[in-house]
Amino acid sequence: MNLLLCLGFLLFFLWALKTSALAQRWRDWRYLNLAALCTLALLALWRIRAGIYEGLDLHFLGLTVMTLMFGWRSALVLASVAQGILLVAGVDVWGNAAGLFWLGIALPVLASFGWLTLCHNLMPRNLWIYVFVGAFFNGLLTFIIRTTGLGLWYTGQYDWHLVVDNYLILIPLFVFPEAMLNGFSTTMMVVYKPDWLATWNEREYLTGPK
Repeated sequence: MNLLLCLGFLLFFLWALKTSALAQRWRDWRYLNLAALCTLALLALWRIRAGIYEGLDLHFLGLTVMTLMFGWRSALVLASVAQGILLVAGVDVWGNAAGLFWLGIALPVLASFGWLTLCHNLMPRNLWIYVFVGAFFNGLLTFIIRTTGLGLWYTGQYDWHLVVDNYLILIPLFVFPEAMLNGFSTTMMVVYKPDWLATWNEREYLTGPK
């Protein structure tokens, strides 16, 4: 089952790559360098983790800010590359590859983009909504969704009570720092590097829709 799910994700990955900004801007070295640096940043961030049992370890994600920067397709591709490197390096176990790709990357990236879309369509379009709801709260919500999804995956290997006591119970310790990571990073880019944010529209978020 793990292999079949991985093959399914590979097809999804290739489709996302083909339709992503990465494929459209493959000659833009400045953009590709930024993408490569962000992928390395994810690697470093995901390598620092806390946990006792194999697989039941938590780390900060940064997937919300990646989605805000690159859009969901490119964010999914870059995060998948980072996760693939961790699997090859032996940091993560191949037996959990399907769960890590589908529930650890695809689910949070799509959830993050979906929440941002809801904010964009249902709430006032201004700087504070973009930063606090679209980035800060989005990062918090995305972390909860990802961790809960992987927690359900790990119940196939561990007893439910063990997963709760050694994995899910740690969510409150991580959600606020995760929200700060995404919110603060997004704020800095809005101020200094707005062109790095694919989902930022200065005309709409600073002056309102015309």
